[in-house]
Amino acid sequence: MQRSATYSHPAGRIERIETHISIVYLAGRFAYKIKKPVDLGFVDFSRASARSRACEDECRLNRRLAPRIYLRVVPIVRRARTLRIKGAGVVVEHAVMMRRFDGKLIFADLIDTGALDGQTIERTAGEIASFHQRAPRAPPRRAYGASDFCARQLRSVLNDLRTIAPGLVSEDLTDWCEAELVRLDAHFEQRRAQGFVRECHGDLHLQNIVLHGSRPLIFDCIEFDAGLRWTDVASDLAFLVMDLEAHGRDDLAARALNAWLNATGDYAGLKAWRFYVVYRALVRALVESLKRHTDDARGYVRTASHAACGGSPVLLLCHGYSGSGKSAASAALAHMIGAVRIVSDVERKRLTPFAAPRAGPLPREAYDPTSIDRHYDHLLELTCNVLDAGLAAIVDATFLRRAHRERFMQVASERGIPVLILDFCAPRTTLIARVAMRAHSKDSLSDAGVSVLELQLCNAEPLDRDEQGITETIQTDVDLDAFEKRAFWQPLLARIRYLKGGATPTKRAKR
Repeated sequence: MQRSATYSHPAGRIERIETHISIVYLAGRFAYKIKKPVDLGFVDFSRASARSRACEDECRLNRRLAPRIYLRVVPIVRRARTLRIKGAGVVVEHAVMMRRFDGKLIFADLIDTGALDGQTIERTAGEIASFHQRAPRAPPRRAYGASDFCARQLRSVLNDLRTIAPGLVSEDLTDWCEAELVRLDAHFEQRRAQGFVRECHGDLHLQNIVLHGSRPLIFDCIEFDAGLRWTDVASDLAFLVMDLEAHGRDDLAARALNAWLNATGDYAGLKAWRFYVVYRALVRALVESLKRHTDDARGYVRTASHAACGGSPVLLLCHGYSGSGKSAASAALAHMIGAVRIVSDVERKRLTPFAAPRAGPLPREAYDPTSIDRHYDHLLELTCNVLDAGLAAIVDATFLRRAHRERFMQVASERGIPVLILDFCAPRTTLIARVAMRAHSKDSLSDAGVSVLELQLCNAEPLDRDEQGITETIQTDVDLDAFEKRAFWQPLLARIRYLKGGATPTKRAKR
């Protein structure tokens, strides 16, 4: 395979890359991946038929997300003392033929050089959401995704880590995992019954995503074990988010999670979020231990331990008229503080999780007082999903009625979670100009026109004295670029740190 005569195309300098289950030959514009005849317990390629079937599965499954890379399965034949790709001769092996890509554009390399940007991550999360939406949802075995099955998967990883890397995983972390299995038993069963266990990718870490032009291509899914591939969609996404966190990019992790949630509305899946992050981190720790990359394995275990400890959630309620800039500003803030942002305009038009928001304006009755109350009830349910997962939440809604604000603050108080009201302000002329311009945008989901704004200005219930005590006023009559700069948010960031038990608070200020 390292001879150019093996190939029917110019091969140039042939490179050989070996993993624990495969060998890849880079020849010219193509790559050929061969399964090694190994039996590692979790995968058995000792028979030629199993290797051939795995090649077919790999090509078929990976074409779902990377059709530009995966071309076909080709036979490797022996003629006399030589091997050839295809042609006459005795078939001795099969290979997955792929189109080569620039290894420097793999996300793991891009993040190490600081070249992985937020827009690319959001585009990737959007691709994953679309993939999850159309993925098959009828598992070939009822056991896939069941609570017992999830428990066996986790315990298998922990047992392997004890054998390969004794002492790497603490007893405290192991005990936390076992307690989570008990807590989430009914959740796993409910998610499976509701169709959220689907045929996913199964190995969504940064080494398996490459940038092709401006489009991310996700490759090398789990083809050898359907049980690892048929999983909860939230668990599949957690692999990517975990790996971004493990690489020290919590901001990109927040972008990925928010983009996926905004596309799917699957906030209920967050109940097991910390468990999934821990599980995925331990999987990577096991892989790195098998490769004897001790420092990397320890890094993933630290990520798992951090997720198990949980964060210090805070609830931020946006407050402001239509056109006040709260959506653009809160989106930038969410990435900066690692919060989940719930967008009222999006969720109002989404009927069910994984359903796209309805296009066009809603009927007038959707905005009568009863419908608005019901909508805020729904937003509160989504917010509880976020807070109960140990995550900070930003609720992007107008919150112009005191009763709505009080209900959210009560829920946070019951959980011992601090609340801040973010009062987004802009001059009346700016509000009108923004709303009028948005009315002509095809991308806007807001139905609020100038007439709605006028009603808001007349009927809004102002913040009372107690509310003003937990309010940060944010002037948004600035360039949008200002929202992306930490200096703009510095007083608020200092206040959030104080609420979480960190730095001394600064004096509340208007910007």
